Amino acid sequence: MKRAKRSQSKRLVVALPAAAIPQPAIDSAAQLARLLGVSLFGLLIEDPDLFAAANLPFLRELDTRMRAWRPLSPESLIENYEAIAQALRRQLLQSAAVSGVSVEFAVFRGDPRALIASGEPTDLLALFEPITNWALHKGGMAAGTVFVPRTARPQPGPVVVIASTAAAPEVALASEIAENANVGLVVVDAAQEHSSAFWLQRGKPSGSRLAPPPNLATSEEHFRQLGLPRASLVVITRATLERLEQRLGSIAAGRSEPWLVLEER
Repeated sequence: MKRAKRSQSKRLVVALPAAAIPQPAIDSAAQLARLLGVSLFGLLIEDPDLFAAANLPFLRELDTRMRAWRPLSPESLIENYEAIAQALRRQLLQSAAVSGVSVEFAVFRGDPRALIASGEPTDLLALFEPITNWALHKGGMAAGTVFVPRTARPQPGPVVVIASTAAAPEVALASEIAENANVGLVVVDAAQEHSSAFWLQRGKPSGSRLAPPPNLATSEEHFRQLGLPRASLVVITRATLERLEQRLGSIAAGRSEPWLVLEER
């Protein structure tokens, strides 16, 4: 049986696109590193296609300071990326200082999908994308991928894990995260096709049976009305997400907390 990787991660590798990232979203990634007990490693993603295009004589870029078009050159592209790198590095250092985690910063030129594929087994990779984009990023060597929406901001709340059995490794991992962060743990029962069964508790649920409280309705309509409780983090395996994609898709689309998608080996 394939099993989700346990909590042996050492770094949260944050892929930073050249586009502006709201500070609260970066703060959310830093908070997540604190929850996971790992260091933060920011990587600015440079687009290699832009560098290839910069060598073409007919391409232009808009100089916003001069309000005029100018040729797009490799030199100007490097200058632009250097300015972006400085700004993102300041944002990352600020967020790491607030969350109390160590941080490194580097530049990566290439496709973010290649970054995911080449991740270390002890890495968790963070993308500033909604969880609804999960199928666009196939799992690589890393232990998992965290999807941090651009609308994310640090928020209190329990760690939510979606699992089919209480003995699942992802439940144990979520329990460790919740216990270390001193927050609650919510386990959502994914075994029942039309169930909204979940309960709130602290500590490890070893030996617990996945079952709803007696006074909680378990109809599909109830699940869709209440959805998942607001959380500081949602944990799920790729296999579970694939199975529940249709049901979770509409719920996840409107949420702003990070989702950790664990790979199974």
